[in-house]
Amino acid sequence: MAVRARLVQIAETSSHRKPDTPISVIVMEKPWGTKYRLKAYAKESRDQFLFITDLTIRGKDALRAMSIRFAQVPYAAAESG
Repeated sequence: MAVRARLVQIAETSSHRKPDTPISVIVMEKPWGTKYRLKAYAKESRDQFLFITDLTIRGKDALRAMSIRFAQVPYAAAESG
């Protein structure tokens, strides 16, 4: 629950987010771990990629600060993909 709340806070404080629009965090269990997907609306469609980048960078920083470990792709698998 703490991870979900922190991700919502990240979206709420983004300067690219359209105010008064919903924020949702989708949680999916995968064989390699838990996948979180943060969904929110950008103010302007032209800022969509900046918004995604902002959420990704600040979200990962926040999760690292919470000592959340990220799944790692084995080096050999990364080369073949």
